[in-house]
Amino acid sequence: MNPLDGVKNYQVYYGHPTAAILKDMQNYDLVIIEPLHYTKAQVEQIKARGTKVLGYISVMEVATWNTGLMSKLQSGDFFTRNGQRVHYSEWDSYLTNIASPHFQGLLLTEIQNQVVAKGIDGVFMDTVGDIDNEHLNNPTVLKQQRDGLVNFLKQARARYGDIAMVQNWGFDTLETSTAPYVDGIMWESFNADTIKSDAWSQNMIKKLQAVDAKHSVKTLTISTRLSADSHKLAKDSGFIHFHEADAYVNWNAGLVTRTQDTAPAPVAVAPTTKPAETTTTKPAETTTTKPAETTTTKPAETTTTKPATTTATKPAATTTTKPVTETATKPVTKPVSAPKADASTDKPTESKQKEKADWKQEKKDKKEKKKAKKHAKKYAKKHAGKHSSSNDHHAAKGNMCGKVKHKTAGFLNFFKF
Repeated sequence: MNPLDGVKNYQVYYGHPTAAILKDMQNYDLVIIEPLHYTKAQVEQIKARGTKVLGYISVMEVATWNTGLMSKLQSGDFFTRNGQRVHYSEWDSYLTNIASPHFQGLLLTEIQNQVVAKGIDGVFMDTVGDIDNEHLNNPTVLKQQRDGLVNFLKQARARYGDIAMVQNWGFDTLETSTAPYVDGIMWESFNADTIKSDAWSQNMIKKLQAVDAKHSVKTLTISTRLSADSHKLAKDSGFIHFHEADAYVNWNAGLVTRTQDTAPAPVAVAPTTKPAETTTTKPAETTTTKPAETTTTKPAETTTTKPATTTATKPAATTTTKPVTETATKPVTKPVSAPKADASTDKPTESKQKEKADWKQEKKDKKEKKKAKKHAKKYAKKHAGKHSSSNDHHAAKGNMCGKVKHKTAGFLNFFKF
């Protein structure tokens, strides 16, 4: 049985939780979070009404600011090409070698400490798509990295049993290698205006449906524009959809109610400013959502992106070009208003007391959120530049997935032991 069976809606949120957010998370069938920000008690609160929880982890890239993880890496944990580590200057991160037993061990330890120990139901593995992006033109290295990922997944299954495992992008790797070991795959930039007119995307929908029929692998999709149309297209394809409105660092309150199982699309309860529809180049096959692992709160970004892997034995040198990604403008949502005080009396009412408590909680988190927003602005420009070249990548690489990264300070904290 697939642990994602029955999931009809979900949300990705990499920011810090508040009392209001923890309560609202109970309205979703599934939430994907940065586990470093949560205690075991908070995870239990989210799951009180049956919500499933996945914890973020990056498997194919490590950022230099992630000093906790960087200090534990050995030379064989980095992927090297022509004797040099593969460095993404725009993210200041390095491609890792998932074939390295030592690196696999570090990731397994993170799953134990941040996922299993906190009662989280499974892992969301970002940057898996880097395998297809970086190694498709070198069959020997491609097989080595895919075999390394499969070995890692087998070990995770052996140690942690039936935890849910979802990979981000890496469609070719899913079809050839990981389908028997994962429960789901995420497809970001699933925007109806481009998906409907893109031959690669239409073919991929059929492939993912076939993989689901054979191996029970659910597809989670994310759109950044045309929410209703994208939701309908995903539903008609048998996929589970979420419309990303805020780069994963702001919680979208009140978007779903669990009893509304047949709702055609999430409906906002509080009035919000309708995001402007944007036209963008067709989404290049990408690998994506990622938050980088580290020691800070995740920066929001106006586009989407992602991370990477390594090998104990030095992989053969290749000369593939660096992956690119598509960019989509992300709408900004209004914060939900605090509860209003009862005007009929001077005495603090229950509503007013709750408002005061929420205000104190928000004040407590203010510093960290401010820092997260600062990081978000820093990376937004980078995401836009990376996504803008997605069309060229699509033409040059064919079925290779482009990479969409999502960096937040929270991700930076992920590997802090």
